[in-house]
Amino acid sequence: SAERLGVRAVMASGGRVIGRAQALIQPAGPGDWASRLQNGNLIAQLRYAGPADTLWRLTRVEMFDLSGPVAIGADVGGTLAAPVIRGAVRATGARIESATTGTVLTDVQATGRFGGSRLVIDRFAAKAGRDGRVSGTGQFEFAAANGIGLDLSLQADRAAMIARDDIAATVSGPLAIHSDGSGGTISGDVVLNSSRYRLGRATAATAVPQLNIREINIPGGGEEDDVPVKPWTLAIRARAPGGLLVTGLGLNSEWSADLKIGGEPANPAITGQATLIRGDFDFAGRDFDLSRGIIRFGGEVPANPALDIAANANVQGLSATIRVTGTALKPEIGFSSTPALPNDELLSRLLFGTSIASLSAPEALQLAAAVAALQDGGNGLNPINAVRRAAGLDRLRVLPADVQQGRGTSVAAGKYITRRLYAEIITDGQGYSATQVEFQVTRWLSLLSSISTLGRQSLNVRISRDY
Repeated sequence: SAERLGVRAVMASGGRVIGRAQALIQPAGPGDWASRLQNGNLIAQLRYAGPADTLWRLTRVEMFDLSGPVAIGADVGGTLAAPVIRGAVRATGARIESATTGTVLTDVQATGRFGGSRLVIDRFAAKAGRDGRVSGTGQFEFAAANGIGLDLSLQADRAAMIARDDIAATVSGPLAIHSDGSGGTISGDVVLNSSRYRLGRATAATAVPQLNIREINIPGGGEEDDVPVKPWTLAIRARAPGGLLVTGLGLNSEWSADLKIGGEPANPAITGQATLIRGDFDFAGRDFDLSRGIIRFGGEVPANPALDIAANANVQGLSATIRVTGTALKPEIGFSSTPALPNDELLSRLLFGTSIASLSAPEALQLAAAVAALQDGGNGLNPINAVRRAAGLDRLRVLPADVQQGRGTSVAAGKYITRRLYAEIITDGQGYSATQVEFQVTRWLSLLSSISTLGRQSLNVRISRDY
């Protein structure tokens, strides 16, 4: 009728009814039809048991996707402007996923109750990764300023919260998610139980599509007004006492860090510092132990931290230092030694333990590749590393001849079978070959074995400690 507006809906899936909704609005008060409708008496019912994503889209929260089964029973009174809701909601075995951060929460268990214009989540628990958990409470506000508001207080326990190609993190600590219906903030003060970061890769996550929403026939407004969609932002402090694995640019290392993460989740702004714990630097197929390292994040978007990394090597009475400076997107590699030597002579001694005048043809090729790799800030042509990557190897080296072992100039190719087991094959193409296996029992204890075609076998124990 002219004084009542009624709506009934039946939701079905695969021929089965999964939900029913009905509402009756009786306009009241002076003013135009829209004002009377907002202030009119509301009587509504919702019964639903089906896919969560059908209803989740109504929240306009695009940072996360909710899927899986959910059951809702609610009765609504009051007005459209100030609804009064009574009822309950339950989710069992649901799934929450974010394409932006790579977060995946499975086996979501949640119960909630409606009260006034709010849905209060009394219990929330989910799996986050292999051994991680997330739990907490929160609420949805259906009378928020810009739509449906969201406030969640979560506690993460070794939860895999970020899983991207360039960065990943498993965290423990409090997290809060807040939204007024337009954009939102993710904040927290967490400890990084384990994490990884890849230098030299300034890629952003796939951004959530931003839809421009237009409302028409707004009282007192024009025919069309654009409603901008605010982005989600981060306000997180992350501390890593250890376990931050930094790779890229030849590094394979572990760091500690104290970081602040802001900006948008798709392309965060990171400030703070990471400090070296241990690691090695791969240059021209040779590994050098890192002696010092600092990575400073200055909040650039995309991330482009400043590098101050050094590796020391001692060869035949020569003390040499390799330094990596500049930034992650434009690193600079330099060498110094005592006594001072030209770069090509210094590289020859570092890589092969001999003067440049005594190099064999394969060694000269590797030296030339190493010199070329120093061009353009360390991003020049390095055919040895190119072959290593193409073959899927973790290490590829050219070894000098060794008369005592009966070995000519050789190629060594190795790969990590597991995180603790490394195998390497060495051959000179002239009949000599050897297989070397290293097994890391603990962080400081390793077993090394070697078998060669000359019938030589060995088993060694290596002990290393950091002071």
